[in-house]
Amino acid sequence: MAATMNSSPFSGKALIDAQFAGQSIGPVVPKNFAAVMGDVSTWAPNYKDMTIVPDGSGGQALRVTLDQGTIHSGPNGTHGVVLFAKLPGQIDNACISYRVRFDANFDWSMGGKLPGLSGVAPGVAPGAPSGGHPTDQGWSGRLMWLGAGSYSWAGPTNTVVSYMYHPGQKSIYGDNVRWGKSFVAGQWHQIAQCYAMNTVGKSDGVLRAWFDGQLVVNDTSFVYRTRSDVHINYLTWDVFRGGATMDWAGSRTGYIDFENVRVSIPG
Repeated sequence: MAATMNSSPFSGKALIDAQFAGQSIGPVVPKNFAAVMGDVSTWAPNYKDMTIVPDGSGGQALRVTLDQGTIHSGPNGTHGVVLFAKLPGQIDNACISYRVRFDANFDWSMGGKLPGLSGVAPGVAPGAPSGGHPTDQGWSGRLMWLGAGSYSWAGPTNTVVSYMYHPGQKSIYGDNVRWGKSFVAGQWHQIAQCYAMNTVGKSDGVLRAWFDGQLVVNDTSFVYRTRSDVHINYLTWDVFRGGATMDWAGSRTGYIDFENVRVSIPG
């Protein structure tokens, strides 16, 4: 049977509980990020767009800078961040939650990616189920904001969706599971997503999502996998604009702040 799921994304055993208080204000130090995120690359170029900043209420947040006129893959290099934090063991039921804030003058452009969880078969690269490369060897479940112009139904400025790569998806790009909610620039939002793997051969996986404490997605027939060696094994720390074309770029430099990043097994 598919894994059962507790109704709360904030209960149960914490695999990652990342707080950024106590880290030095300024550029993120890779070893300090790894100390709270776990098994993650500390290659310095991955961190060039992340800083630790005051959060405005006496605490500290992790900030990702998205440069004007860029998407993740263009014009050159990394604009934003893509990191994979490996989770321990074979997990079939997990949640991710965090607080997120877009700067008060944020240009939503056509949209971009935010963190989630993912899973791949042994020996498969963690980024395989992304970038227009669907695969039966894994899945990914990130968050996106979508601006007007990305899709006919998105907008008027920014629409929140679960962005899902999975077997049976409708196109080469991930499926958009709509939340019916929008982010507000300059305001902290609490988001959470929970995933329970399906029984192989059945459509009984679970996808649930919360926006500022309100349950907005409750899908109990999701198919994450077609093989038994696919589980939940990565925190996918993706924060960038795009889309694959430059019309997803922003007209000005923007900032996205994160606090209280938690990955847990409900119980």
